Amino acid sequence: MPDALPLIPEITDEDIEWVRDLMRLAPLDGPRRAFLVARNTLDVSACPGSGKTTLIVAKLAILARKWPHGTKGICVLSHTNVAREEIQGRLGNTLIGQRLLRYPHFIDTIHGFVNRFLALPWLNSNGYPSPIIDNNVTTAYRRGVLSSNDYWKVQGYLENKHSSFDHLRICERDLSFNLGTKAFPAGPETKSFTLAKQAIESAARAGYFCYDEMFVWARALLEDFPDVSSWLRRRFPLVLLDEMQDTFELQGSVLHAVFPRTSPAIVVQRVGDPNQAIFDDFDGKPDETDPFPDLDAARCLEISNSYRFGPEVAALASPFAITPVSTTGLCGTGPRLVDGAPTVCGHTIFIFPNSTTVGVLDVYGKHVLATFDDGALARGVITAVGAVHKNASDIVPGHAHFPMSVSHYWSGYTAEIARKEPHPNSLVQYIRTAQAVVRDGRDLSPGVEKLASGLVRLANYIGSISHIRRKARAHRTVLDVLGTDAAALGVYRRLVKTLLIDWLPLTEDNWSGVQADILNIACALCDGDTVLTSATSFLAWPGDDTSPPVIAPTSPTDAGPNVYRVLSDDRHVDIRLGSIHSVKGQTHLATLVLNTFFNAHSSQRILPWLLGDKVNENGAKVQDRKRLLQTYVAMTRPSHMICLAVPRSTFGNDEVFAQHTTTLNKRGWRVVEIIEGSLIQHL
Repeated sequence: MPDALPLIPEITDEDIEWVRDLMRLAPLDGPRRAFLVARNTLDVSACPGSGKTTLIVAKLAILARKWPHGTKGICVLSHTNVAREEIQGRLGNTLIGQRLLRYPHFIDTIHGFVNRFLALPWLNSNGYPSPIIDNNVTTAYRRGVLSSNDYWKVQGYLENKHSSFDHLRICERDLSFNLGTKAFPAGPETKSFTLAKQAIESAARAGYFCYDEMFVWARALLEDFPDVSSWLRRRFPLVLLDEMQDTFELQGSVLHAVFPRTSPAIVVQRVGDPNQAIFDDFDGKPDETDPFPDLDAARCLEISNSYRFGPEVAALASPFAITPVSTTGLCGTGPRLVDGAPTVCGHTIFIFPNSTTVGVLDVYGKHVLATFDDGALARGVITAVGAVHKNASDIVPGHAHFPMSVSHYWSGYTAEIARKEPHPNSLVQYIRTAQAVVRDGRDLSPGVEKLASGLVRLANYIGSISHIRRKARAHRTVLDVLGTDAAALGVYRRLVKTLLIDWLPLTEDNWSGVQADILNIACALCDGDTVLTSATSFLAWPGDDTSPPVIAPTSPTDAGPNVYRVLSDDRHVDIRLGSIHSVKGQTHLATLVLNTFFNAHSSQRILPWLLGDKVNENGAKVQDRKRLLQTYVAMTRPSHMICLAVPRSTFGNDEVFAQHTTTLNKRGWRVVEIIEGSLIQHL
């Protein structure tokens, strides 16, 4: 097979100036220009706010303009469709953008690539013409295979082993299974193992699989037909892998088998940030097959200066980077000028009583109002984030683990809506998530897609949907199936209008009325008889749901889902709450990092780095490493101001507290304590 280099167009200085003009980019420094012109296999470590997605799109635009091949393309893979969305946003109306988004190029998620080119072909050729790929639907089907008593036998046993039935995963083509990264804790002769095997095998025969199980079938195809890898390398001589630090070992093993970086037949360029490798999946284990970045410095490029924030934010965040960012640390060359925002802000640690979080968001909001004028607030995003954000209503004030979660700072917080990729547990949550994403993004499409996904899942509970040919978008699937049923199609369109355009606030009182239309649609999606009682739990109103309904926006600055509004005189600021995972890749005007609890209080574990006693990975234990990654991601979101919320117990007795306060002041932090509603600044 020929060397890939001659197949990839050369990028010149003239090309760079052309794309700068097209995309309205600022002048590019040496490392950024080096990435654009690179035609060799390369790893790029790009710090937060370095504009790496924009650089990738710029490179793709140049290559698409000069691409000479009709049947060979560029393959761009990531964990989200951010690159594709940026191409659509920046270049969607240009011929260049249209070229990139069609054959022979392929720009999608890693899962999308594996499904299309590897897993689905194997499943389709082995008796699964229309497999259903969804973690929640598959887990529900597996539960349904077992009787209630048998299910609880397995679940109870796994809970005692600190796991769950939901974690069951096929790990080999013979339907061997595990619990993600852990082996099943009982032997094949035990009752629990036998029941779990029955659930797994019955669901597989019916065509139900979890997302990550598709990598098992991908490996099976590569084992049965090794030439597939060679064909894919001929099709894609250039491969760009974005957000490489988030690649699981399971994903990496398949990617390396198809696109080995040692092959002269292809050029593989990986882009990411090892200091942002945080996972919110239970089996999230970093890819160690071919670690990123490459250990060979000659195959690496580093972009260590951020346009997002200035030197003050960079200095505060830099110690939390696991891997040192260059020899001099993280460099902040921003932020961009924002009218109504000072060039230097008061980065503040808010200390609150151990037994209550009351007032934390209010003092943060008032500090934001005192720092920025309304013009700046209208253009920027104010956030408060924590590592743990699930419901923790069983942990109450006074408990040693309080505050455990973001939800402990505001009872109106709904964890499901805040997930980066929401996977609701009930249809009510599907609808609320749909309403939230429409309201938050002012775009109907993602809300309709989420609503349609919930309806398809409901149909799967109550009947057979094996006749459905699943399309990339659930909304299109629903329209196709209901195309011959004018009445049901009319009900579906009315439901979309009622919930997402007319903005019916969903409440427990009106939920039963909405269900009539929903069941009408779900039954029409099914083939044959339906059993409505099979979806009783999925259709039930969540008993622990105390969050307010999602209502239509009344003005551009109106508070929305998971938004806490702080009023001061005749002004207000809206604080968006969420998990740290949910804000990766985002830029905020100001960010408050909330103390949460997992094995220990996060602020307690990061204190040595906060005080400067430790830096980077030096002296970090396993759990410390995870917290450092999370803290670094959170602290590198804001362009202007970082704040922390820390319980008083973190700082020890009064003498130690005074010493720590002095140290923190010297390191650039204001320290403010909330005592009985009053604020005491410690100098």
